[in-house]
Amino acid sequence: MSDIKKSERKESKLQTIHNAYKIRMAVTKLAENDFYINSSKVENIIAEKIKRFPEEEQQKIKKRTYQYFEQQLNRSTNSVIELATGISRHLRIANTIFPTYISEFEERRIEMDRAMSCCNALQDELQYVGECLYADLNKYTNLVLLIQQEFNMIKALRQSDNRFLKNIKK
Repeated sequence: MSDIKKSERKESKLQTIHNAYKIRMAVTKLAENDFYINSSKVENIIAEKIKRFPEEEQQKIKKRTYQYFEQQLNRSTNSVIELATGISRHLRIANTIFPTYISEFEERRIEMDRAMSCCNALQDELQYVGECLYADLNKYTNLVLLIQQEFNMIKALRQSDNRFLKNIKK
């Protein structure tokens, strides 16, 4: 047991990787639940859209619109899962590089940059799903906060990597 209180301890460098896995699990659960898309709202929008057209066209338009939503749901599912996977993948790659040369330092930093990019892109994709596919954005709040926390942790980790610079071989 440590003599240092938990509240006084610094955050572990591995906490960033643990959070990335939490994000990945949360995104998977979100995708499993079709992003909590409000199907009644989608049905109302489609009903409103098709009533402007002649009756013989309505079924065809309704079918096409449902296909569109299904395609967007599949695309978004694949995208968010890939982005969430990318966060942990790039962090794991960065974590395996212990730089002794400037090129290794730069490679480690690039991998962290990629993980941060995945965080931003994941937030954008979730925003798209919420707005364009009529999902319940309230269900995303904790995930978005976790992604933002992850982004900040990666940023801090990158900053702390400057400790390697004094031992870099030229």
